[in-house]
Order: sequence, then structure tokens, then C-alpha cells
Amino acid sequence: MPFHPLDMGEGALRALCGFIVEGRPDPGDVDADAIELQGFLVRDPNAPDSAEAEAALRAAAATMGPARTYLLGADGRLIKRDTV
Repeated sequence: MPFHPLDMGEGALRALCGFIVEGRPDPGDVDADAIELQGFLVRDPNAPDSAEAEAALRAAAATMGPARTYLLGADGRLIKRDTV
């Protein structure tokens, strides 16, 4: 291809929205961090209240085994480490 797809995407973003995400912005670009967005919260009217949901989550977590983490060894293999 005679172009890089990411460059094409940034060009399209600049043309449509007036700003870019990566690279150096032009002096005429919009400052995307200065744009305030309207926020909203969507709730399920049939969902249990937060106390019931938290209790269910705690009950489910109590039935799980101990958490495990993995570290990358010097030879590139994963080393399992159980946590308490």
C-alpha cells in the first residue's frame, strides 16, 4: 500500500472530528481534552439493589479458591505463585 493504515485513520479522524489521537497536532486542531461530554447513568429497573448485588458478589468470591499470580521467569517460562 502506498500509505500506512494508521496514518489514514488519523487523517480521517482529523478531517471528520478536527483532532488526532497520535502524532503532532496541527495548530488548527481541536483540543479534544477541552471538550466536555454529557454524562449519564443507565440503570436496570429490574436489577437488585446494590446491597443485594454486593452480597451476591461476596458469596461468589467466598466459594473461589485462592488468587493466583504468574511471574515471567528468566528462561521465559511462567512461574505460578499462589497468594493468600
